[in-house]
Amino acid sequence: MIKKIINTLFTKFFSAIAGFAILVLVSHILGTDGKGEQAIIAFNIYIITLVLNFVGNSTLIYFTPRKNFSSLVIPSWCWMVAISFLTSVVLFIIYGFENKFLWHSLSISVIGALSEINYFILMGKEKVVQANGVKLLLSITNILILVFLVLIKQFDSIEDYILSLWLANIISLFYGLWLLKDEYKKIYLPSKNEMKESFKVLFSLGALKQLGTIAQTLNYRLSFYILAFFLGREAVGIYSNACSIGEAVMLFGTSLALVQYSSLSNKQSNKQSEKITIRLTEVNVAFTVSAMIVLCLLPESFWVFLFGEGFEQVSLMIRILALGITFLSCSSNFTQYFAAKGNFSISAFASFIGLIVTIILSFILIPQFGISGAGFAASLSYFTTFIIEFIYFLKWIRRN
Repeated sequence: MIKKIINTLFTKFFSAIAGFAILVLVSHILGTDGKGEQAIIAFNIYIITLVLNFVGNSTLIYFTPRKNFSSLVIPSWCWMVAISFLTSVVLFIIYGFENKFLWHSLSISVIGALSEINYFILMGKEKVVQANGVKLLLSITNILILVFLVLIKQFDSIEDYILSLWLANIISLFYGLWLLKDEYKKIYLPSKNEMKESFKVLFSLGALKQLGTIAQTLNYRLSFYILAFFLGREAVGIYSNACSIGEAVMLFGTSLALVQYSSLSNKQSNKQSEKITIRLTEVNVAFTVSAMIVLCLLPESFWVFLFGEGFEQVSLMIRILALGITFLSCSSNFTQYFAAKGNFSISAFASFIGLIVTIILSFILIPQFGISGAGFAASLSYFTTFIIEFIYFLKWIRRN
């Protein structure tokens, strides 16, 4: 397990570096306005991908040791095709072909959702190193394409960023298909009853898990839209950079939690699962607190040097978000503990309550305090999510 954690941390580390490099490039070249537009496009793609993976999501990690490959992949594909078609119809009715960014977002989301299925299957097989390779290839390819465009002086618009997403997702998808080539060679169309049973199980748990994930994601990003409404895309550009810095710190905790999920899904002992969860949570807390203290001590001039003029408020936003990021990072261990036990309702409930807090406080605080209001709303939402999951975790271990 230690080797898997180290490999996952290594992968997340280089993915974070690639993501950070993209952050810096986009901020310097496109400015606060362009960075705000990029942040909203990236968020749209992520949300659409989550909807497409309502069936083929991280619950595949839990079911892979328990069900055959075809009964997991085929229902996931069927759902994706259906939702892609319905989404296309809705977008065409509303926008026609005018909003090209939405059509690009939908297409890239489909490719990304297919790649996610491969990733989760590999994790379920405890092929953590190979699964991490799928994610790492996506990040590295994305930044390499952007760097190449910068070197040939062709990176000057948001369209160039979208091109990098297209190519990176396609390459990552084909790599995942190659890693699972033996399974895909033996794939078959399940019987009607098998399809019905598999879809019912995957949807009943997967949809609940994904709704919780969407709610948690909206906790991260809903304020982007509210900020854009009240203050414009420049404010989104500044706030999104601060959020990205905080989430980079959380990569350590989510890496621990992901390996934890993969490991606990294949274990039966409740005591052993609880012990692993507590130990990894302690490690997560120690790292996250240390990292956030360092980031909070960095002056405004550092962030201006890093991102360019206009990003001075990144320093203040990181300090406002610091405590909330710490709580949110720790809650990921509890989320994966419940998921490994096949219980997705607790985390979904916590995420929805957190989302309600985000919505209410964002509309109250952002008009009054601007970007800072978004940070306060997010931190209080993260704290709410953590408290709910922590209380349920204590109840769970006492019951066992």
